[in-house]
Amino acid sequence: MRFIVCTLLTMLTTGTALADQPDVGQLLARYNAIRPDDDQLAMYRLDWAKSLTAAQDRALLENRPVCLIVIHARYGDITSGHC
Repeated sequence: MRFIVCTLLTMLTTGTALADQPDVGQLLARYNAIRPDDDQLAMYRLDWAKSLTAAQDRALLENRPVCLIVIHARYGDITSGHC
C-alpha cells in the first residue's frame, strides 16, 4: 500500500511540474514555422476522380484538363498522399 501511495504522489507531483513548461510558445512557433502553408497543400484540395473515364467525362463537362497520375506502388493512393 505504501508503494502505491508513493507512486501516485510521485506521478502527481511530476505531472503537474512538467505540465507548465515556459517554452510552449517556442514549440508553437517552431510548429508554425515548419507547417506547410496553403499553397504547399494545394494538391490535396484537388477534386480527384476514381477512374480515368470518370475524369474524362467530368473534364468534358467542365471544360478542364485531366491530369493522369500513374502509381506503380502496390498500395499507392495519391488522394491520401501514400504513393
